[in-house]
Amino acid sequence: MLKLLTLFIFLIIHGYHLAQIQVVDSLSSEPVPFTHIRAVKNNKYVISNHDGYFFLDSLRFNNDSLIISSIGFATKKIAVKNLHSSSKIPLIPKQQQLEEVAVVQKKGKYKLKKLGVTKKPRKLFPQYGITSQNGTIQAVHIPNIYSAPGVLKYVNVYITDNGYPDGYFRIHVYDVSLIEIKPDKELTSSNIVKSGTKGNEWVKFDLIEERITIGENGCFIGIEWFENTDSKRYQDTLIYKTTVINGDYQNDTLVTEVKSGDGVVLGARYELYQNAKNKIWYKLPFDAEWLKWGVFMAKYQHELHDSLIPYFLQQVDSTDHSFLVPCINITASFSKGKAELNYIEPQNQKLDQFESIDEDISMYPQSSVVELFNSLIAAFENDDIIYAMKYLCVYRNDELESMINSLEDNHIRTGNYFSETDKNQIIKHFNEILENMSVDSITKIDAQHFELKVNNNSSNLFIVEGKWKLQPVTFK
Repeated sequence: MLKLLTLFIFLIIHGYHLAQIQVVDSLSSEPVPFTHIRAVKNNKYVISNHDGYFFLDSLRFNNDSLIISSIGFATKKIAVKNLHSSSKIPLIPKQQQLEEVAVVQKKGKYKLKKLGVTKKPRKLFPQYGITSQNGTIQAVHIPNIYSAPGVLKYVNVYITDNGYPDGYFRIHVYDVSLIEIKPDKELTSSNIVKSGTKGNEWVKFDLIEERITIGENGCFIGIEWFENTDSKRYQDTLIYKTTVINGDYQNDTLVTEVKSGDGVVLGARYELYQNAKNKIWYKLPFDAEWLKWGVFMAKYQHELHDSLIPYFLQQVDSTDHSFLVPCINITASFSKGKAELNYIEPQNQKLDQFESIDEDISMYPQSSVVELFNSLIAAFENDDIIYAMKYLCVYRNDELESMINSLEDNHIRTGNYFSETDKNQIIKHFNEILENMSVDSITKIDAQHFELKVNNNSSNLFIVEGKWKLQPVTFK
């Protein structure tokens, strides 16, 4: 009996010792907050708290190892048996190899611009906040309407008074794939963690020292959520009137909903589904795969700890469907000089139909190369040839006039701008490009000008005001 009691006391003391393990900076001895720790054999994981402390119940197995990782530090692997002799795990800071850039800008040469959602959230809706589970990253696309490289200065995130506005969260900045609107390479090199205070406020992150260049396609701002371990879970009961759609049946009803969570809640505004369907991506802790909003919700919405997650009250494929986009914006500096692109827009030209057609990016989006070619295919299939020429294409001065003359001659003779054979050939060509293109297919030529090579065929692409356009030599 005495031996069992002694063993029990030993296990308690030993477990307490392991619970005090702290991840620290090897140079400064400061704690490294919200570090990712994963056990190799049983694949359990945990995230350390703001002071770098963590506990894994698998630590009692001495034959296991841990992988400790944090942005800005070299990843470390350590055997569990080696943790018994020390209460701290030092991480070595990465040597940042930054390119030389002009941080101090000459007066009058640059201008500061804000990109993203700059307005505060509207509280008229039952769901004006977005949150997620501990360690999940939600990345939001910030389009670059200036279509020119800029230098990131600040990131602003709106925190509501729901949940715990003083809870911590981490900022990530990602490049955008040239092929599609999707997070690509991480551009942040430091562990940037902050919190709000009382809520209903913009939390500002100074990223000047990061020296991040925003590309022509914009960037993604990632928010990594952390549980507020010092606070109790919040719980709110909402009662509101809404329209529930079930197939063709619609019913106005009162809905009662209980929401709870234990982290920060972002403010958000509604945007049309067609305009924002590729804006939001999710990545779970210790997972390299990015998931689109719809895929993430379908797979994991019932497993989330928090319930303040936006959901559909309308059909997804409805043209007026909307969903929430977080109130996040960036401040970046851009050169005042404009690039000489040597092309013209087809405005005030000979073809009168140009004047009467309005732009519709909901039906024909073009915020990525993939979207551009899908929109070109859809426009030709719908016989919206003039729309494609006006909004999806750009031209050199000597090309537009001859193309308009050729189209008008065809229209006078046959009643169509393209013959059915030519139109099908063009659609087939665009589909072949879509099927065979990759990131390696695109090469930047100069400011806003890219070359796309697929199947030994070359196309010129331009990005103008955040929208991709084709120089239509492939129409011939």
